[in-house]
Amino acid sequence: MVCAVLLSIGSTAQAASQTWVSGNVGDWGSTANWSGAQVPAGTDTATINNGTASITTNQGCGITLLGNGLATDVATLNIGSNLNLYKSGSSELFCVLKGTTGASATVNQSAGTVRVGAVGTANGGTFETRLVTGSTVTTGTATYNLSGSAILDTDVLSKGNKVDTGATFNATGGTLVLRSMIYKFGLNSEGYGFNQGTCKLEIGAIDTVAAITVGNSSNLMDYTVGTGGTLDFDIASATSFDKITQYGSVANTLGATLQIDLLGGYTPLPGSFFDVWAFSATGKSGSGTFATLPANWTATWIDTNADSITDTLRLTYIPEPATIALLGLGLLAMRRNKK
Repeated sequence: MVCAVLLSIGSTAQAASQTWVSGNVGDWGSTANWSGAQVPAGTDTATINNGTASITTNQGCGITLLGNGLATDVATLNIGSNLNLYKSGSSELFCVLKGTTGASATVNQSAGTVRVGAVGTANGGTFETRLVTGSTVTTGTATYNLSGSAILDTDVLSKGNKVDTGATFNATGGTLVLRSMIYKFGLNSEGYGFNQGTCKLEIGAIDTVAAITVGNSSNLMDYTVGTGGTLDFDIASATSFDKITQYGSVANTLGATLQIDLLGGYTPLPGSFFDVWAFSATGKSGSGTFATLPANWTATWIDTNADSITDTLRLTYIPEPATIALLGLGLLAMRRNKK
């Protein structure tokens, strides 16, 4: 019986809920700023309803902003160091911002890494800037500002509800690491759209090959890379490379910088091509050149199904003659060594 009681106490402590003292402005790591005089950690859930918290040292926990539904609440979280955001359950969405009528929630991340999901594993959560509680649409504002050297790493980037107009993701710098999907994100005339802004998009975990989708079958979403933005594609072999599948009508890469990372020492053969971005259906259109290309590469939106619409972004490796000559000498040397 004693053991059972102790285990019960232990499990309760592991899943505690810590609430920011209303109206306080200060350091996340100060116990004086938490109602239970304890800084959230591990599987805890931290709730900031009103006030401003600033993270300056590594932290790990789940977070909800605006959890009590008061219209007078203004919650701000400033992130300048690493923060790990955990899902509280395998079937639950992780909501960073939960809007409520009249209230305002803002996260400013200018440095550090925010990882949504369990650290050190492939398991992650859905990152949401959302203004929905249940099925009720509210009129508050929820904003995430990514800038500087910050990294936001999440499986899914979601608005939470397709019709929300007050939930905003501003990317004026930093790196957005997407391991799975963007969906339900913005309002764009009849459909929905996502503007990457001037941040860097890393497809999948850094230095790994992955595939992401933009939108889904019930959420057709257009995609624009802002002037100054960067698209980063990893290529590990002729058949293993980052890919984007888009459920939408339009993609535009005009003004972006293209970055290509070759993994594991892989060097493509001259003329090798990689179709890295395609649409889920015919009749869709991708366009736009890149402001900056890596050496020895071309990037072109092409028509792959003869319907006169450019539907696939193809990267082609065309090394300079001098590079080809060096490659030839290397192959010759390898043959001689084999003999």
